[in-house]
Amino acid sequence: MKYDSEMLRKKIAAMQGITAVNKDHDGYFQPSMNQGSGSAVLRFLPAMPDEDFPFVRIWNHAVKVDGKWFIDNCPSTLNQPCPVCESNTALWKSGNKDLASARKRKLYYHSNVLVVRDPKQAENDGKVMRFKYGKTIFDKIDAALNPVFPDTIIVNPFDVDEGANFRLRVTQNGNFPDYGKSSFEQPSPMGDPEQVEAILSQRTSLAGIVAPDQFKSYEELKAKFDPIIGAAKVA
Repeated sequence: MKYDSEMLRKKIAAMQGITAVNKDHDGYFQPSMNQGSGSAVLRFLPAMPDEDFPFVRIWNHAVKVDGKWFIDNCPSTLNQPCPVCESNTALWKSGNKDLASARKRKLYYHSNVLVVRDPKQAENDGKVMRFKYGKTIFDKIDAALNPVFPDTIIVNPFDVDEGANFRLRVTQNGNFPDYGKSSFEQPSPMGDPEQVEAILSQRTSLAGIVAPDQFKSYEELKAKFDPIIGAAKVA
């Protein structure tokens, strides 16, 4: 179950420069918050045999106007045009950069993880679940694979033998969760061969998350977006 670290590094490097949660599906892990903080220990798992990478990325729009929400996947994930992105570009060019920034698309990643320990939800311990995360955590994965200092050990977080557990630490920062205090532990095997096989057998395919049928057409998105934002504001 060794992973090609160089391939992962190239994949991540190709995605850098793209600017970037709540549980929104069954089978997804979400740490329980208590008095503004939450924690867990996770282990990122390698990709399914028929998938190239142990994560998928997806752009999402969540725009609120006068109490109404527009929430949908952004077709730019599939390199397709998006009316919401076009609206934001028009706002930016017109000088309304604050509003354009507030409405910009958000980038999320999805991976399979083993819940090593969940202090507040013990029933999750030992389960394999999907995990949706943003740029902060993805940057920590990137830093493990591409350390800044030459005397730092390179760690592939998705390797079952030489990877490392991930200490998830979340605090509330205003209306948003902050994962900045999260970190990887020292490298360690995930378990013996039988344990690893049992864990990996519980993974679910990630390909469906970014399948074409998960995205509305340009026309469908525009018909949904225009009434919320106001057609005059879109142009």
